[in-house]
Amino acid sequence: MNLVFLSGVAPHRVFHFMPGYSWGEIIYNFIAVYLIFTFFLTAYSIIRMYVLERKCTGYKYGRKRLKELQSSGRLRQIPLYTMDEINENRNLGVVRLSVFMSDSSEKRKYAIVLPGGGYAHCMTPQEGYPVAAKLNEMGYTAFILEYRTRFHCSAYAPMEDLSRAIKYIEEHAEEYNVYTEGYALFGFSAGGNLAGVYGSHYHGYDDYGTTKPGALIMGYPWSNITHWKDHPYWNIWKGLMGAWLSERGLIYMFGLFPSKEKMDSLCVQNLVEEDYVPTYIFNGGWDVLVPASHHAEILVDALEAHGVVHKYRKYFGLPHGIGLALGTRAEKWIDEAVKFWEENTN
Repeated sequence: MNLVFLSGVAPHRVFHFMPGYSWGEIIYNFIAVYLIFTFFLTAYSIIRMYVLERKCTGYKYGRKRLKELQSSGRLRQIPLYTMDEINENRNLGVVRLSVFMSDSSEKRKYAIVLPGGGYAHCMTPQEGYPVAAKLNEMGYTAFILEYRTRFHCSAYAPMEDLSRAIKYIEEHAEEYNVYTEGYALFGFSAGGNLAGVYGSHYHGYDDYGTTKPGALIMGYPWSNITHWKDHPYWNIWKGLMGAWLSERGLIYMFGLFPSKEKMDSLCVQNLVEEDYVPTYIFNGGWDVLVPASHHAEILVDALEAHGVVHKYRKYFGLPHGIGLALGTRAEKWIDEAVKFWEENTN
């Protein structure tokens, strides 16, 4: 096949290797191939994510610890609101704090684990119990917060639930043998968004009058809620997923027509100031749900711009929802995160 480039030659003469096809047919076929290719690439990525999720989150490990605490009578799962409050607002009845007591008698700082789920549900078995179990193994008492989601949710309800959990823990600090200062929030995906917002002055610890966190530990955080509007995707299916996830979360939080001000109030990078909480972030390089370039890396830019102490790890080839990341190259993230937490708190 010889291609001859001559000025003045009509385009259909140059593309003589595609005889019988009009420009419209060529463009149509190109779009069809693009849509089919990106669809199967996206489908493969999602299937791979769910397969790895079952293998590396530590689901069985977390369940085992749950049963150990249950059999020894040490498992506590506490409703955070009173019956009177729940009678007035039944949505409060879904809020629960699970306590994974450490086996150590040493008094230490505590952690609150915030599972993800796009404000549609809480991924507690995958991102709550296993992380709390690992923290137990490291000598910490960990609290898992199941906050209001889906149709139980309303404007800043998860932040209100988190503030209630912190106040409860502080009131029972002697009972749980924990210090009230220097606690860490371990948030994953939407739980990372919750942790990120709470680490700020706005709809965070300052507004709710609670002790400032000592560290924020974010796993693949869904930190830039309106990302799909600002960053074009070469993969249209990935873009549509981003739009669906973001709009779904915003609708649960603010209703059908949230204002720009409210949407921006959940974009963590907008909330970072010089006194923001020290932050550790990790994510996978093959995350099709919450791409690092549209979330974690934008947040890291804001942390750097304001001189906030932080550490960022990006693990090549790993997807969303990896939790403890057992058996992967990211498996040591929690050791590094806990070290970061300890080094940046008194």
